[in-house]
Order: sequence, then structure tokens, then C-alpha cells
Amino acid sequence: MQIHTFNKGFIPEAARLFIQSYQKQRQATPLLPALMEDPGRVETMLADLMDSCPGVAAVEDGQLVGYMGWFLAKEFRGTDRKGAYVPEWGHACTEKNKTNIYRAMYRLAADEWSQAGCQVHALTLLAHDQAAEQVWFWNGFGLTVVDGIRAMSPLGVPCETDLHIRKATAQDANALVELDAEHWTHYTQSPVFMPPHGGRDAAGNVEFLSHPKNSVWLAWDRDVLVGFIRYEGYDFDGCAIVESEEGVTITGAYVRPAYRGRKAAVALLDAALRDYQAQGLKYCAMNFESFNPEAATFWMKYFEPVCYSVLRVPEYIPS
Repeated sequence: MQIHTFNKGFIPEAARLFIQSYQKQRQATPLLPALMEDPGRVETMLADLMDSCPGVAAVEDGQLVGYMGWFLAKEFRGTDRKGAYVPEWGHACTEKNKTNIYRAMYRLAADEWSQAGCQVHALTLLAHDQAAEQVWFWNGFGLTVVDGIRAMSPLGVPCETDLHIRKATAQDANALVELDAEHWTHYTQSPVFMPPHGGRDAAGNVEFLSHPKNSVWLAWDRDVLVGFIRYEGYDFDGCAIVESEEGVTITGAYVRPAYRGRKAAVALLDAALRDYQAQGLKYCAMNFESFNPEAATFWMKYFEPVCYSVLRVPEYIPS
């Protein structure tokens, strides 16, 4: 087996390797859209990816047995660290000798990342591929983000709450700004420790709600807004395999601590699922940080994982 810089002549074979792996994921999760089984689509995505990086290829007896491509991000996940990120469709290899292929490709890729000044290495895996999961665990990577999917159907569990649940309108834009700011502050605290971000302002909320597939569902205690879940139908903000016109994705959720345990989140999720089902949509996607205890406890009850994103921060050696 030889490991060297990716040659674009390998793109059709690389697409075939990914599609074979994705088909196994769809066997495990039939709800996933079939778009990423289209060779033309995957080949175009890989061609664009390989334009942004050297890429890595593993070749045996003249046949491609593995590949990796990546994006570079100057401010990875909102930090001051430069990172390299390999999307779920940006890598694949044969089942035979998978551990050694990935290890060898990572050796060359990590050297490229080091030369580019990357302080973070990150990669997204298809959830069915437990062998690949073990490879990256042994390479020093830990779980960071989970992407999941579920059918657009009622939860089938008790969702009654004494809070008032309804869909947001433009008149709720200002109240949502305040709660969303509290939502983002939650992520900066222990044990999540994410860098601070800002939510939309009132005008941004009005514009967001003006698009038919977007919605925010609200939980009220009389005139006090205590929780929300945001659903986006256009910018999926997650792994590529969940993106299609047949679904929406959750891009924000928060319930004030004093109101947890009163089924606000369950009621917000169930109400939106029923509403989108009536519109003819087929699935809902979401992603969450695995180190966020509230998120990990809630979402895993109702969604099936389809991707795991893993991350490594190599130990720093002063030059």
C-alpha cells in the first residue's frame, strides 16, 4: 500500500468508496435521504474539496483503497485556533485493512495540517462505522458533536404541560432575543465551556420567521417566555447527509433552569413535529455537543445518531 497526495483522477473511485459506506448507513437509518448516493453529486463535492487541500490517497495494486480531504478553518468553532476538518463525505476506505489505511492516511494528513499551522484536527464519521470510530479513538480523537434524525411524527409519549406552547410570530421577536442571549450564555458555562456567540437581533428573528419552512416554537408561563426550539428548513448547519427539501433541522433549543422538569422541551418538540408532518415533511434532524449534559440526556431519547464528529487538540511543543 502506498500513501501519497490525492490525484483528482481518483475522484470517481473515491465517490464510490463513500457511497458504499453511506449505503450501509442508510440500511441502518432508512429515513436518511438518498441524495448522497448520487455519484455525480458526490464527485462534484469531492472535486471542490480537493481544490481546497492536497488530499491524501491510499493505493494498493493501482486501486484506490482510501482517501481523505479537508477544509481549513482559521477560527475553528469560534476559537482563535486554526483547525483542519474532514467532513463525513470527505473520507472513506475499504473494509479490508481499515485500521492501517486510516492510520497511514492520518500520518500524512496530520503532517500537512501541522505545516498549515493547525492546532485542531477534526473529522465526522458515519455512525454505523464502529471500526472507523475505534481507529480515530486510538488516534487520540474524542467525541464532540452528534448529528441525529427522526421521523416527522408525534413523539408517542406524554407531552402535557401546564405551560402554553405555540408557534412564534413576528411580534415575539424581542422576547426571543432576550431568551436566546440566555441560551448562548449557557454554552459558556461549566461543563460545556464553548466560546461566546451571539444570537439574532429582533430584525433577524422577523426575517427568519418570514421563510415558510422556518419556525420557532415557544413555551410561555403566562407572559414570561421560558423556552424555545428553533427549526430551520434551509440552512441545516450540520452534516451533509441530512440535507434535503424533505426535512428541517433544529438549530437552537433552551428551557430556563427553573422550568426544567415541566415537559416544556417535550411539548415544544412534539408540537413542531405534528405541525411539520401536516405540511408533508418527512424528517427532523438535529445536532448537539456531546459534552452538554442537558442536550445529551434529552436528544438521544428521540433521535437516532447518524454522524459522530470527533476532535483532537495535539499537545503543543514550543518551537
